[in-house]
Amino acid sequence: MKAVKKVIKSAYKHAPLSFQNKLFNLVTGNNNRLQKLIDSMMLLCTPISNREIQKHILKCHLYKVEFEIASFCNRTCYFCPNSHIDRKSTSVELDEAVFLKILDNLAEIEYDKELSFHRFNEPLANKELILKRVKQARQKLPKAKLDIFTNGDYVSKEYLQELKDAGVNWVLMSYYPMQKDFDRTQIIKAMQKMQQKLGLESKLVRDTEQEYRICFIMEGMEIYYRSWNPNAMGSSRGGSVDSMKKSQLITESGCFHSAMSFYVDYNGLVMPCCNTRSDEKKHKPFILGDCKKQDMFEIFFSPVCVNLRRDLFVSTASSCNENIRTICADCDQDYRWKAAFLSSLQ
Repeated sequence: MKAVKKVIKSAYKHAPLSFQNKLFNLVTGNNNRLQKLIDSMMLLCTPISNREIQKHILKCHLYKVEFEIASFCNRTCYFCPNSHIDRKSTSVELDEAVFLKILDNLAEIEYDKELSFHRFNEPLANKELILKRVKQARQKLPKAKLDIFTNGDYVSKEYLQELKDAGVNWVLMSYYPMQKDFDRTQIIKAMQKMQQKLGLESKLVRDTEQEYRICFIMEGMEIYYRSWNPNAMGSSRGGSVDSMKKSQLITESGCFHSAMSFYVDYNGLVMPCCNTRSDEKKHKPFILGDCKKQDMFEIFFSPVCVNLRRDLFVSTASSCNENIRTICADCDQDYRWKAAFLSSLQ
């Protein structure tokens, strides 16, 4: 109960007003709803072998699955571990049998949430491969939201149309300037250039000191182009990028990435969050499983995964073990997942 109260308190602090009202009602209203939260946290922290129970939990709580369909990235951005881990010289594809096995697992729960083609690679670098994988995902998961995250270097209007026809719902392109300053004038010029290249109308959706984002208009698919300030919004990616390290953040409660997401690297290894990667030496202790040897259910409910999940649920940056403290010290993303986790129980 103490851990649950910490979670609710932290989520309440960061959540918008509309969600704060839901949290207030959760605590002061029907006790069955609070008990449901407690029961869910207990189940997520327990190794479970019963397939039907596994399917029920994943159906309720899994909100994001992210695939790295190949290792290659054409960029070495200073704020990314690819600045010191080679992803340019070769390209290793995620084994197709592994990809299809995970899709079959998701089909068992009629997965209808977010499935992203993105990790530390450039998913649009191999056009034939990404179109094939999107079509396979759409065939097996007709209700899922298929997302693409890309640096935009390979994008054209025709390519976007092919992605839409294959089944993609949402595309986020990122403009990464070469210099480290967040130069708004340069960003706007770059986005105007991209608009001319694509021949699509656009509208401004965000303009702050830390992010500039526009939306390109294409019927049947959401397309966003953004530039954000890594020096203000970025992190060290689990301690991987020394130049991006910040002062340690003392969070009031733990993180829920591992309870609501499933991240598969190009080699089939599964990681607990978007900031961790299996080819980073510091992150190897956090490999949760191998999709070549296990299916999604086995990994998600394995002792390795549930034990880490338990630690992350209730630990703060100062109280967790040394390994977790190393990779979580300057991460401030967990509050969004607290809110999402709690909202899934409403």
